[in-house]
Amino acid sequence: MNLYKSFSIRILSVVMLTVTSLIFSSCKKNVEVDTPPTKTSTESAYKDNTTATAVLTGIYAQMSDNYFSTLNLPAISLLEELSADNLVMYDITVNDAFRSYYQNSLEPQYLASGTPYWTKVYGMLYNINASIAALTNNTDLKPAVSKRLLGEAYFMRAFCYFYLTNIFGDVPLILTTKYDENSHLARTPTADVYKQINSDLTQAEGLLDNSYVATIDVTKISSERTRPNLGTVNALQARVYLYQKNYALAEAAATKVINQSDRYSFTNLNAVFLKNSSETIWALQPVNNNFNTREGGLFILNSDGPNGDHPLLISSSLMSSFEPGDARKDSWIGILTEGTDTFPYPAKYKISFSDLPDDSKFENLKEYAIVFRLAEQYLIRAEARNEQGNTAGSVEDLNALRTRSRAVATASVPNPLPNLSGSLTETQLRPIILNERRVELFSEWGHRWFDLIRTGNIDAAMITAESYKGGTWAHYKSLFPIPASDILLNPALTQNSGYTN
Repeated sequence: MNLYKSFSIRILSVVMLTVTSLIFSSCKKNVEVDTPPTKTSTESAYKDNTTATAVLTGIYAQMSDNYFSTLNLPAISLLEELSADNLVMYDITVNDAFRSYYQNSLEPQYLASGTPYWTKVYGMLYNINASIAALTNNTDLKPAVSKRLLGEAYFMRAFCYFYLTNIFGDVPLILTTKYDENSHLARTPTADVYKQINSDLTQAEGLLDNSYVATIDVTKISSERTRPNLGTVNALQARVYLYQKNYALAEAAATKVINQSDRYSFTNLNAVFLKNSSETIWALQPVNNNFNTREGGLFILNSDGPNGDHPLLISSSLMSSFEPGDARKDSWIGILTEGTDTFPYPAKYKISFSDLPDDSKFENLKEYAIVFRLAEQYLIRAEARNEQGNTAGSVEDLNALRTRSRAVATASVPNPLPNLSGSLTETQLRPIILNERRVELFSEWGHRWFDLIRTGNIDAAMITAESYKGGTWAHYKSLFPIPASDILLNPALTQNSGYTN
């Protein structure tokens, strides 16, 4: 299937006749819509405030449903973790798709895994580009509606390209809906992709404000944090600048979020991943009314222990990364005991498929999949400050996290998770920051994998992980292969070094 010519993706239909079928809480009524859309349907969608809003809502619904994958799993929170060193497969024979990521043995022809990301993200980008084109200088919608939606669209394009370029390296930079031209584009250097990401985020920054808005009417304020706002834009800017080693701008962007203490604040560890928690910057509302999050459905072990549907455990190296008295270990890692065996698993999300009654409703959901949250901004600022020589400021940010994560003192741990010393040097702080990111952000949106790559620690970590993964590591595997099927369709595409089609 030509990536740029024939997508069939799940979005809310822009030609539905009733408004009720367009609201986010009715995502179970999504229909299959072939894209590219017709000229008539595109024009009609952006002449009406409700249908225009529904197009962007549909993109969020698609993300919530599959996280850029055909696997119906939390793909980025799963596959990058499998590729890194935070998870263990209890039995590598139970799932071939998982094993290829786990053992870092991906091949360009990998079909069992549904070629996640590439096809799905470019499918989303077509609709995002169509939205940007239709919303720019739009006079049919309320100005407040077109402004808000355009800001969201620019943010979403930046978000998609951030993941594409960090997973694949150089990628085609597609900014229009001219699929006949797009289908022959070569890969754009990563540095230029980042320039476009920064440009899109600057556009979004000028269009969005810090308020959260309703799903159907974006002119109304909402308590739901499921549509990106200015804080979400700043959060991604902080991450992007950190990855680019532009530490001054990373610090400034993170500070914009952290300073909104009336909107974002630390909460009890067991409440962090509840819907609309005070730490949430942006989350995906579930779109299936029989479960809360993909993460909970995948990671939480049933009473019968790990099996083919739930084959993932916490690695011993992650377990040992927690310092004594770190409450995150007890709060965010579940332990299932069977006889003399113990099985640790990710338990940031507490609700699995089986925890919901058959007649559960969207309004009864308790957890949303968090995409951006406050803790990451403290970690970004701590790293950015350290790299600028402000070790005292870095330690201050790290200690804010450690204070929030400190367990109650016991006889065996009288001084749990003590504050870091202000006398630490830049060199001493670097591995501390990397480890703090590991214990805070494990099983979330690929952070560990990307951190190992961008800090130059990927080879050492993966060579160590070979002992339990059973694979063979080579540095080129830090980038995933381009799907061979798309290279066949587009001669301008080239494969990542090390892979053969």
